[in-house]
Amino acid sequence: MLIAVSLLALLQPAAWAQEPVQQGAPLDPPGRVARLNLTEGAVSFAPADTSGFADRNAWTPAALNRPLTSGDRLWTGPRARSELHIGSTAVRMSEQTSLDFLALDDNVAQLRLAQGTLQLRVRALFEGQRLEVDTPNLAFVISQPGDYRLDVNPASNTTRVVAQSGGGVIYGDSGAAVNLGSLQQANYTGTQLTPAAPGAAWQDSFDAWTAARDRSEDQSVSARYVPRETIGYQQLDSYGDWSQDPTYGAVWLPRAVPVNWAPYRVGHWSWISPWGWTWVDDAPWGFAPFHYGRWAQIGPRWAWVPGRLAPRPVYAPALVAFVGGSSGGVNWSISIGSGGTPQPSLGWFPLAPGEAFRPAYRVSPRYVTEVNHNIVVNNTVNVTNIYRYQREPAAVTAVTRDDFARGQPVRGNQHLLSATDLRRAQVVVEHSTIPQRADVRERPRPVPAAALPPAAAITRPVVGSRDEPRAARPDNKDRNARAQPPLPAAPVTPRTGAQPPAAKPGLATPPALHPVPAPAQDRSAIDAEQRARREQQQQQLQRDQARQQGELTRQQTQRDQQLRQNEESLRQRALQEQAQKNGSAPPINPDARAAAERNSALKAQQAQQAQQAQQQLQRQQTELIRQQQEQRRQSEESQRQRALSEQAQKQQVLDQAAQARQQQAQQQQRAQQDQQRQAREQQQRQQLEQSKKQEQEQQMKRRADAANAPAPRPEGAASAPVPRPKGEPNRNREP
Repeated sequence: MLIAVSLLALLQPAAWAQEPVQQGAPLDPPGRVARLNLTEGAVSFAPADTSGFADRNAWTPAALNRPLTSGDRLWTGPRARSELHIGSTAVRMSEQTSLDFLALDDNVAQLRLAQGTLQLRVRALFEGQRLEVDTPNLAFVISQPGDYRLDVNPASNTTRVVAQSGGGVIYGDSGAAVNLGSLQQANYTGTQLTPAAPGAAWQDSFDAWTAARDRSEDQSVSARYVPRETIGYQQLDSYGDWSQDPTYGAVWLPRAVPVNWAPYRVGHWSWISPWGWTWVDDAPWGFAPFHYGRWAQIGPRWAWVPGRLAPRPVYAPALVAFVGGSSGGVNWSISIGSGGTPQPSLGWFPLAPGEAFRPAYRVSPRYVTEVNHNIVVNNTVNVTNIYRYQREPAAVTAVTRDDFARGQPVRGNQHLLSATDLRRAQVVVEHSTIPQRADVRERPRPVPAAALPPAAAITRPVVGSRDEPRAARPDNKDRNARAQPPLPAAPVTPRTGAQPPAAKPGLATPPALHPVPAPAQDRSAIDAEQRARREQQQQQLQRDQARQQGELTRQQTQRDQQLRQNEESLRQRALQEQAQKNGSAPPINPDARAAAERNSALKAQQAQQAQQAQQQLQRQQTELIRQQQEQRRQSEESQRQRALSEQAQKQQVLDQAAQARQQQAQQQQRAQQDQQRQAREQQQRQQLEQSKKQEQEQQMKRRADAANAPAPRPEGAASAPVPRPKGEPNRNREP
């Protein structure tokens, strides 16, 4: 039967010991986390529980499958990039970008972008959800699904916000607000929404990289089997295959795993607040299958069974049950020999389909119901604590208590337990028996990060809007009367043919925001609604089938009782006839004979009606299954067509951007050629003028020489004696 709140409430342990409850803290932990699923280059991570916000020794290389939550920090070094997901929202970081999680729970995601470039692909925003990015100059609250980019430049003290699609509200430190629509961008300096010079309008290599990531995610096959809010589904396509199982429905099987592999066997345990012990798997696909759904062994292979996940599935730290444990340091039910001396140990195994997850941290009955939304509870398991894989050595992984408490990696160094050990081992019910986190001095020494953020990026203050009173926020229902007058945005020139959208009441639309190329419209929210509607139809179908089956069973019971009565009547009549033949009984009454015949006819009629009802029920079930398959096929075809259309539109946008860049390059080349031609012409003119000038000088010199020359003598006249310098002898005189 389906999960009931009253049944799951009994699954909670009597005591919680993993995480102390603070006064005034919420009872339930967040049902949503973030996950780093791709790194290129040096990407560093600092957890929330490190001492000192500016402790540089806390930075380590970022691990792909470690859950990220409030207080965690990320940094991408030079020439590095990274991608993470918060539900279905993709967050991409360019090089030298500092990103912190100020708050992350079911309804709020507040990010701190101290410097660098951030790109967000928001597929869906559910009712009551808030997505906010705080920068040193402004706070940007995203109000619609779409594509966004933020650039924070510490050198110029500016923040640029680009909405390629969707829309949001930009807040200043004083409470002023500006509405940013689709195909618009704004650039501000300071903290009072002071307009700055507009940024570049053309896409760069980071935009091309994010567009390629979007296309790959849009074409995911796994999105047909699990909701897009399931974190980590994107990697399933590259490392496994989906199949239909007659018992479990849709299952996913990994293609390549180590020898003697079992779920939760290659990775390590990490203490992450507020859940406590959390499994971090080493496989690149090892997030969704270890925090959602269940595992089943189908033949010799392990298969992940997601079940009927909710549109917003609840994250679990590890869907396992523990065996062993101790109370007060004694009474361990399993032990492992190490160096000749057995040591207290702890084992665990994956939960099978139908087995409820029992949180080891303090939760409410509502949380237990939601985290087990996708399973059908097996009453036998929950009452007797005998799980399907509890006593199978191939499924149970065990390490010593000390290795578990220190979070040592489990990579083939686990200890195999015999069937005798597992028969003696008991399932941990009181979670106070699970080892607590080891002291800092006993934990493995962390590996230092290859890239560290600058101190200014860690301590730089940012503008926030989440902590403002609701009545004072400009995005409240009565913001027209309470908000300060909005400030104008940076005056930039829009490109030809682009018209900014109309302003919302009470918010100032930037008068001249620069448009950017628009990707295809996101239909993920509609897909989620259709998937939820299909799930409701399937649940209604199951309820109708259960009611019909119950009614059929009741009718069958009544028919069986009537048949037994008829058979008894026929038996009595046969005995009377036999006695009459023997002369020991009076003759049979004709009325009794007629009643028996009527009963026999009624019996045949009822059997025929039951057969017809069964056939009609089977036809109805077959028709409903056919309709569901047809709806699923149409939905998949529609999704495929939309994905192809979106891909074509995005490719068209990229082609237009490339063509524009090519035209710009050609214009620059032509301008450069014109400059070179003008320089050559000017040089030729200068050379021509110089040659003319030289020729004129030569002519003037010739004229001067001609003017200074002596007059010519008449023909036959004696030449005049040339005057001889004084004191010089006359060398022409004859001796």
